[in-house]
Amino acid sequence: MLIVSKFRDYYDASVGYGIDKTIVYERETKTIKSRLFFLDEYIAGDNYYSNWRDYGSRSNVRHEWRIIGFCGKTYVLLTEFTRVSKDNETSEYYYGDECLERLFDGVGDKWRYKETKNFIQKWHNREHIDFFYDNKAPVFSVEPSMVYRGSVEVLLNPILSEIKFFRLFESYTAFQEIQMFISGVIGIKTIGTTEIDDKNKVIRHGFDTKWSFRNPDPPKRKQK
Repeated sequence: MLIVSKFRDYYDASVGYGIDKTIVYERETKTIKSRLFFLDEYIAGDNYYSNWRDYGSRSNVRHEWRIIGFCGKTYVLLTEFTRVSKDNETSEYYYGDECLERLFDGVGDKWRYKETKNFIQKWHNREHIDFFYDNKAPVFSVEPSMVYRGSVEVLLNPILSEIKFFRLFESYTAFQEIQMFISGVIGIKTIGTTEIDDKNKVIRHGFDTKWSFRNPDPPKRKQK
């Protein structure tokens, strides 16, 4: 797979194992709106309205949730920010059931635990092929932003190294998964563009392959 991009990601090093130039990943990052994915009210509350909290032995902590899409499936991500000083904070990333272990290690009530578990079960390791196919992107991130008229912001082709996605897929496996997903599921050689050859354009517009807008006149015989 040939990667065309303005930034590097953690799986790029696996290109060294060989490049199939017939499979091209045009890794352009852009933001779209979507009504398919949403963050439950409780989860959204952690993202948008909560301030720094005291979680048992962990003080000065806040959390953000995301849904990460990768090659046909979605994964739940919890980012935990810890305030080190007034102008400095650190971040750690947890996926799936790790989120429960981190949030409810001896603290929290049963209601919060149940709601969080339901959210994780709904979105973690679940298939949503159509969204990937429709947007011609093997990777996306449902961003921790305000819901706008029932829609959320989705970032196509984000930088996975920034959220430590290698904890789920190491470099070589991630590269192979993306390559197979582009060539096998999305079904086009180049992500981001869907080229239709002249023959199919003709058929789509109701012409046959002999009489078309590119060839309005019948072929002339060569003069002897």
